[in-house]
Amino acid sequence: MSELKNKAIKAASKFLDRRGYEVIEAEWKSEGDLSIDVIARDEDGTVVFSDVEARTNIEKGLPEMNGAGSRERREIAAAKWLAAHTEDDTLVDVSIRFDNIAMVLVGESRALLRHHINCFGCCDSASSTD
Repeated sequence: MSELKNKAIKAASKFLDRRGYEVIEAEWKSEGDLSIDVIARDEDGTVVFSDVEARTNIEKGLPEMNGAGSRERREIAAAKWLAAHTEDDTLVDVSIRFDNIAMVLVGESRALLRHHINCFGCCDSASSTD
């Protein structure tokens, strides 16, 4: 993993912590090639699986998170993480969510950050006609 990615994951973990999330684990890897950048619990108890992307080129702005991984890959990784934590009674009957965190470094210890909460949530509106 690159130094930039490691720093971005640490910054994302700190960002979530400052907003009241309990960071459970960072940089989790399964057997094989699946990974989750940050696993946290929000104020409602929802377990949040976050992918993190960062760049240093301000001119390009925030990275697009379209390539952050397929929904299927992220769901499988989350299932594997939950399966590895079956002894934890606080992970029974909980909601889960997938977030994206994108950032661009704007200084030595500063970044512009976008936290996309529930990135797989439905944003289409329903309509009907009578």
